[in-house]
Amino acid sequence: MRKFKKTVCVLLSVLTLLCALSITSCAAERAKTYLVLGDSIGVGAGIQNPKEANYGRIIANTNGFLYYNDAVNGHTTAKLLRRMAEKDVIGHIKEADIISVTIGGNDFLKGNLPALAAQGLVGNYGAIDDVVENVRQNFDTAVATIRRYNKDAVILMQTLYNPIESAPLLGSVYAEGIARLNAVFTDYAENHPGEIEIVDVAAAFAGKSGLIAVDTIHPNAEGNLLIAKTVQEKLYTLGLAETAEITVEVQPDNWVETGNGSSILERIVEFFRNLAIRLRRITF
Repeated sequence: MRKFKKTVCVLLSVLTLLCALSITSCAAERAKTYLVLGDSIGVGAGIQNPKEANYGRIIANTNGFLYYNDAVNGHTTAKLLRRMAEKDVIGHIKEADIISVTIGGNDFLKGNLPALAAQGLVGNYGAIDDVVENVRQNFDTAVATIRRYNKDAVILMQTLYNPIESAPLLGSVYAEGIARLNAVFTDYAENHPGEIEIVDVAAAFAGKSGLIAVDTIHPNAEGNLLIAKTVQEKLYTLGLAETAEITVEVQPDNWVETGNGSSILERIVEFFRNLAIRLRRITF
């Protein structure tokens, strides 16, 4: 009888150990949660099938992440802050292990870009600096908001690329504004070690043609693939991914030129055209 009881005790101990190991293994294998916040670049506005094939979805598919995308077309840093106050988004922030953020471009684009460009052409960047300072304050608040709900998530902040890099004159003005915006993010990373990780999309896009959609603003199919690869390489470097290569289950599809709407360059050209008309009407 004693031998039987001893055998039962040993079996129970073994079963208990196996259960504990199983629970530990399941916890270790829990899929990470990946959240995308920000503007139309995060949405995937430059391709026809963003829900299935934007860079965030590619990252999620590559790594088996649970995926949320709370980015919104046209969002500025101020609108991002309001978005982050929504109940569902707060829930996603709390749950996230990794958060990709792309923001700031619309603060520049929607801050009367033609007027900013006109000033920049004569070397006056005061108005651009006002936009940049506003971005700085809002970005500080955005990171603090994320940390209020989630102290452990890895925040991946993407630098902004120049979509009109090769444009004469205006390309250099836009580059100046973009450089000042990107300095907001890199300065934050330098001054707050460990709070955010910079994903240098600007460097990945620099000097490469053919990455921008027909609207001359957003990444096209190839651009989304490059952003995904840049993010994936950062995840691998941080030990959050098993490979630096991406897995593309659904190929992103490019927009087709329709002739509808106006591109960023068209809006700038229209501004200067109207300015010339007004100047011709002035009598001295």
